[in-house]
Amino acid sequence: MYQVPVASVAKSLTRKDSEADRMPAAHEILPATSPRPRASLRLIATSDLHASLMPYDYRADRPNANLGLGAIALQIAEARGEARNCLLFDNGDFLQGNPLADYAATTRRRRAHPVITAFNTLGYDAATLGNHEFDYGLRFLSGVLADASFPVVSANVATRLGKSASRDETLVPPFAILRRQIIDHDGHAHLLRIGVIGFAPPQIAEWDRNTPEGSIQTRDILAAARAWLPRLRACGADIIVALAHSGIGETDPEEGSENAATALAALPEIDALVAGHSHRVFPGTDFPASPAIDPVRGRLAGKPAVMPGHSANHVGIIDLQIERFTCGPRRWRVVDASARIGQRSADRALSTPALHQALAPDHRATLAWSRRQLGETAVALHSHFATIAPSAALSLIAEAKIDHIRVALAGTRWAGLPLLSSASPFRAGGRGGPENFTEVPAGPLRMRNLSDLYPFPNTLVTLLLTGAEVADWLERATAVFHQIAPGSVDAPLRDDAVPSFVFETIPQLSYAIDLSQPPRFDGQGSLVNPEARRITGLCHGGHPLAATDRFLLVTNNHRAGRARLQDPAARQKVVFTDGARVQSVFSAHVQRKGIVGAPPERNWHFLPMPGTMATFPVGPGAAPYLADIASYRPEPLVRDEEGFTHYRLHL
Repeated sequence: MYQVPVASVAKSLTRKDSEADRMPAAHEILPATSPRPRASLRLIATSDLHASLMPYDYRADRPNANLGLGAIALQIAEARGEARNCLLFDNGDFLQGNPLADYAATTRRRRAHPVITAFNTLGYDAATLGNHEFDYGLRFLSGVLADASFPVVSANVATRLGKSASRDETLVPPFAILRRQIIDHDGHAHLLRIGVIGFAPPQIAEWDRNTPEGSIQTRDILAAARAWLPRLRACGADIIVALAHSGIGETDPEEGSENAATALAALPEIDALVAGHSHRVFPGTDFPASPAIDPVRGRLAGKPAVMPGHSANHVGIIDLQIERFTCGPRRWRVVDASARIGQRSADRALSTPALHQALAPDHRATLAWSRRQLGETAVALHSHFATIAPSAALSLIAEAKIDHIRVALAGTRWAGLPLLSSASPFRAGGRGGPENFTEVPAGPLRMRNLSDLYPFPNTLVTLLLTGAEVADWLERATAVFHQIAPGSVDAPLRDDAVPSFVFETIPQLSYAIDLSQPPRFDGQGSLVNPEARRITGLCHGGHPLAATDRFLLVTNNHRAGRARLQDPAARQKVVFTDGARVQSVFSAHVQRKGIVGAPPERNWHFLPMPGTMATFPVGPGAAPYLADIASYRPEPLVRDEEGFTHYRLHL
């Protein structure tokens, strides 16, 4: 298995650190008669950038001043200008997410990766790895990180697990100590050692298990933290900042929790924390108050914390007041703190020329690559109603996947089994906002459109499933819907707490969804209502599925990994995987056929509920496609403050 070179923790410092090392010791700078010194330390953080760098929408091929790191670069500069002592961090998921990222990963490059170029240009102090850093493989990740002029840390991602967490061979250094000269409130200089430790969702070990070049291993976030934090403190860290690519969850989570930021903040060694992964905003209204979560003051377990959204739509800012102590193992301690989410500046003319200049070659190359025509589509491919009606876009994705596997399995012992293929709407509103929909008009089909229709570099995986397992696969997809009581008027149809990508359809099957039933599984795929069944009339080729029937389901490595996590007792059988990326398979399919796309077959629908009405939010581009849901007699109701238009559906 390929292993990313691991630098020693002691040497994982930037050029700024070596300058700080040459400073006199703090006691030599501070006058002997001075009172206990106090200083301010500002932490600025981004998270889940997903390669959003330039103020340009590559999918739509038009400028967008609200997009990208460039749109918040001025805000970062202003936040730095307001504070004498300042550090800038990124919290992971920076390498994947748009056509620029796809271009950078699919071409041979002599330049640094554009995201690393941006981070180097803006002077980031440290970063951690998110789950999407692994999407393009370990070899690619290694090459990208080699150009970073800042330490990248992660304490729970390893190439080999030891007998204890502290004996793990971590993929990158588990932590770094940044040595910085700070100025106290009286103008005196001091040497401050800031420990930075990183964490990623442990589920990535399953999500990426089927990659051909090998996979990584992971530890529970809290187990890794308890092993490495004391060592970080023993190495001389005065202040410890946790970069946790993890959501805000319970204070006492189960082992292996994906959302462990709250429990992590409760550990005594941590002074401040950056959360992420779930694309939400903290402090703010995204989270209800609880004894451990203060969404107004920005506190997790009493510690200052931020979660700065996604795609450079927010910046997190933590201000620490620190005081120097003359005794004990720690020379500096946090005595007060504040946390907030910064708002973008309205002055778009004052962006950062240095960043635009540094990224200009990557921007031009991405435009040329993304505008390349691959074929044509005979119908519009959109996701406006992909979660409530059959979709031409999802049918085309499923068709491309199944055609590839049919050829690959020809002549094998699996060739006689019926092939199924699942597809999900990745951009269908939700936390991404009213513009977060795919819309490709009939006509030329270009590379940028394929990145829009399938934005992730997942690889194909084919599973052997029984009829019962196929039924449960679809049951999990229905967790995106609320239970609707018969006779309800304007009940919300979509459960906003469940991302749209949880929904899946299998075009080769026919079925109905009974919304009067509670969901059998929750949004995480856990069984919550064992007696409930929403999927009814499930058929293949006009014949009902028997529990013992056997099928081949073409899915992707991420879905296969999630399925293993959702039902660890199941003996999932991987029949075939060749490492082919769905995007590449999709591209080859379009080029081979020339003209693709057709009106979708009405293979699924909601079970009729006479006299029952539900509401469904859509973006501003949905109106021309209302014929797709004509059977629900849609009526526009209201446009909310986010920009979604809510329609009444007659079920």
